[in-house]
Amino acid sequence: MIAETEGNQRRNKRIILLFSTSLAFIIVLGIGFLFVKETPRYSLYWFKKAILDRDAESALKYLDTDSIVDNMVKDMSRGDDKEQAQTKDSSKESMENIGKAVIMQNLPGIKTQLREQLKSAIVSYNDRTVLDNLNKASVLGIQITMEGNTALVKIRGRDKVAFKMEKSSESHWRIIAFNLDELTARSGK
Repeated sequence: MIAETEGNQRRNKRIILLFSTSLAFIIVLGIGFLFVKETPRYSLYWFKKAILDRDAESALKYLDTDSIVDNMVKDMSRGDDKEQAQTKDSSKESMENIGKAVIMQNLPGIKTQLREQLKSAIVSYNDRTVLDNLNKASVLGIQITMEGNTALVKIRGRDKVAFKMEKSSESHWRIIAFNLDELTARSGK
């Protein structure tokens, strides 16, 4: 009888130990998932998946098209400022100012049109080579530098930022600016 009681006690201790270990493991996994879910890398994974699944609405959840357009306009303006410092041709300057005014006036339409074109492109894109390369690409193949609620993303082996991300109010990260020169550069650079 004593041997049977000791056997039951050992079995109960093993069950309690197994249950406690399992519970601790589940808690650690849960906390780890909550941490990973809040990272730019996690958002990029879901962005990539949405594109491969041709789910435009989900993909656009990770693109802030308004900010992308605004940042492209700012980048163009900075380039124009450098050119203006080099040349003082008043007719050229007034034409550039007219061009800027036209762009600024049409900015809301440009943003809407970009969003619709992106939706259409995501749904209908059919270049198998590009899609296969995207499928093979890993979100681990990028370098992310955090600066508060902003993330600067570089492609590994490259010096320049490829794109910028910002944490949204919904706790996922969205791309807000692209460096098209860096994204379209050949990897042999």
